[in-house]
Amino acid sequence: MCSSDLAYMVTDIDAAIERWHSEHGVGPWLVTRNAAPLSNAYYRGVKAEHCRVNIAFAYVGDMQLELIELIGETPGLYKEALDQQRFGVHHYAVLVEDFAQAYNYLLDNGYEAVIDSGVDGLARMSYMEHPETRMILEVIEWNPLTRPYFIGIGQKVKSADQSQLIHEFELADITPKLAVMLQLIRFS
Repeated sequence: MCSSDLAYMVTDIDAAIERWHSEHGVGPWLVTRNAAPLSNAYYRGVKAEHCRVNIAFAYVGDMQLELIELIGETPGLYKEALDQQRFGVHHYAVLVEDFAQAYNYLLDNGYEAVIDSGVDGLARMSYMEHPETRMILEVIEWNPLTRPYFIGIGQKVKSADQSQLIHEFELADITPKLAVMLQLIRFS
């Protein structure tokens, strides 16, 4: 299991980017707006409504920083954090080769699945929360479908014009279409 990302909930993504840049020198940022990143998702065991978010990515060394701004009032983990005024680290993302093993390990050690998303055999992602510590781990299956996505974000941020703080993009721009097709063929 390797750590890949620290994520923060924010109420205004542009203001948060400016604050991270002015206070910590972080940037440039890659920003996608009005995105729906969770597919086939279940929130606390019930089919989840599609939520829309603005997401910003930057790097400090090899660590990806992620800012998430919920658009609207869609019930879910992001809304919970906002309702509870939890604006520190929202979650840590970890990339795992064996998703089922990591998922079951966390369940066996007191974590609860808050969000389950994806499709077995293709790509899975779950937000796992420890009820006592409130620590949330985003567990992401690391495979030929997810690798190009994370590598693509990293390459886009690191190759971005350093004199421009915000670079807009669409999630579809980095979706590894060939990898998706190969996984679907393998899956069927």
